[in-house]
Amino acid sequence: MALALTLLRLDVRDLPAPEPMERILDSLGTLRRGERLVALTPRPPLPLLPILDEGGFAYHVYTAATGSACIAICHAEDRDILQPPRAA
Repeated sequence: MALALTLLRLDVRDLPAPEPMERILDSLGTLRRGERLVALTPRPPLPLLPILDEGGFAYHVYTAATGSACIAICHAEDRDILQPPRAA
C-alpha cells in the first residue's frame, strides 16, 4: 500500500544567505514520513546537501536557466516519492 503524499512548499528565493538553508532545515525538523518538502532557492543549495545526507534525507535538485533552483526533499525511506510517475 502506497503512502499518501503530502507536499510542503517553501519559497526562500528572496532571502539573504544563510536564511534559505536555515528555513529549510527548520522545516525538515517537522517533516514526517510520506511528506515531501519542495523549496525554491535563489541558487542550488550545495552546502545543504551533505547535511541532508547525514540527516537521513533523500533529495533531488532541479536548476533553472535563471540560476535559481528547486529542491525536493523527503526521508530516505521514502525516496520513491521523489521519482516522477512511470508511464504505463
